[in-house]
Amino acid sequence: MITLWRIFKTGFRNLFRNAWLSAAATAIMVVTLVIVSFFAFSALLLNSQLNAIKDKINLTIFITDEAKLDDIKNLQAKLLADNNVLSVEYISKNDALNKLSNRSEKDKEIAKLASEVGNPLQASLEVKTKDPGKINQVVRIAKQPDYSKIVAETSYDEDRKKIVDRIVGFSGGVAKAGTVVSVAFLTISLLIIFNTIRMAIFTRREEIEIMQLVGATNWFIRGPFIVEGAMYGVIGATIAVLISFGLMSLAKPFMSSFLFSTSEVTQFFNSKIVLIVAGEFLLGIIIGATSSLLAISRHLKL
Repeated sequence: MITLWRIFKTGFRNLFRNAWLSAAATAIMVVTLVIVSFFAFSALLLNSQLNAIKDKINLTIFITDEAKLDDIKNLQAKLLADNNVLSVEYISKNDALNKLSNRSEKDKEIAKLASEVGNPLQASLEVKTKDPGKINQVVRIAKQPDYSKIVAETSYDEDRKKIVDRIVGFSGGVAKAGTVVSVAFLTISLLIIFNTIRMAIFTRREEIEIMQLVGATNWFIRGPFIVEGAMYGVIGATIAVLISFGLMSLAKPFMSSFLFSTSEVTQFFNSKIVLIVAGEFLLGIIIGATSSLLAISRHLKL
């Protein structure tokens, strides 16, 4: 325990030996953590909202009045056999009328009129898919010649297709952009910390030689450099958390005007506070410690 304490004490003291290098390493760590965490939060928020939108994108297959129940069940089984289909619910004409009457006051009036004229509403199959981007392959099943006598039409027209493609494309774009930005800044941060530890090793080479002469173990010599790198992560994460909270607060109005309500952004932000804080500290320590280990393995030959 005494040896471990000395390693931590020496590593912490080394932060102040080269103040300018330490300040530069901490600054780039702060910038990296702020950008990565802010983008990660934005990506999580966008994906949560996009998933909610995508979950509402269903396919409705309208059934002709002449269709027999056995034929409908056959189509239902055929659709369920598709790997992209989660569920297929049969909605009869009466079910459709009941659903309409349980909505808004205006819909109730329409349902009443529909009931008076003999319920012209069509029966349907409500299809829920795993991937909305692949709804088209489900539509092709419904439009097969075998089902032409029971399928009147589907809700998947060109306008619906464009909306689905836009949502799926936007979701994919967010993921790709997040990966590129995160990798770029993580690489920059690793290089900066790597060079900082490398300079620290060169600066203390005489001290390292003396420690070797008096019998210090290899890990006692290496340990303070790893602690120093990890401390850059801890200090950087502490500052980054404060900055991130400020930026999130400033960004709420923009996000609200762009796609979400203020309450949605606030609720999502509050639910992710622990994840954001823990993620920044963990990422900072990993970056710092990893950079130190790379610098030690390359430049500290013991």
